[in-house]
Amino acid sequence: MKARKFVSWRRVSTQKQGRSGLGLEAQQSIIRYFVDEANGELIADYYETYTGKNLHGCTELQKAMEFAKKNDAILMIAKSDRFRNLEQALEVYRIMDGNIYFCDVPMAEDKATYKFMLSLGWSLAEREAAITSLRTKQALQAKRERGERVGNPNAKVTVDMRANSITSRRMDAQMNDNNRRAYKLVCLLREQGKSFAEIARELNESGYKTSNGKQWQAVQVQRLTALYQ
Repeated sequence: MKARKFVSWRRVSTQKQGRSGLGLEAQQSIIRYFVDEANGELIADYYETYTGKNLHGCTELQKAMEFAKKNDAILMIAKSDRFRNLEQALEVYRIMDGNIYFCDVPMAEDKATYKFMLSLGWSLAEREAAITSLRTKQALQAKRERGERVGNPNAKVTVDMRANSITSRRMDAQMNDNNRRAYKLVCLLREQGKSFAEIARELNESGYKTSNGKQWQAVQVQRLTALYQ
């Protein structure tokens, strides 16, 4: 029987973890264990340090997915929490056509069952996170009521942090499905010499929505045009 092929992707979200290798090494150990358990072969390993929220900013992930698809391999990830939310995990699941395995989600007999288990695991994790957040807020409120100081008064936001945030938001906007569909029509109508107000009206009449699911206005059409330039 031919061994199943796997391609791994590992990620840490802080420069400190990236430099120490602790987070990456732990993920590597988990992946190696489950590759061996599946009597598989790890044909490639991709890893990165990425602090942004935009999935498309994970360049090594994009490479890992492309390599896995080209080589008929399964993309293996140590933990599903390497993504920011369930939507991101399911987006990668869709791109890989279900040929993906998270080590913290038990293997299932078929792709539909595995997708359900992935969704269920995320739902439980998000529930626990919400409870933890509530407890934290309650503890902080109790400190305030006692007159104790909370937060870090020495915390600073650097120029690089602001720039990365702006870049991430711009990339999110560019990859938004509503924006991408609307932009094609905007380009066509601009070539016809129509104003931003006229284009906004046509977008609304044609059923197009903004990235927030709302009606278009002239200023939003103008911003959309600038977004892709």
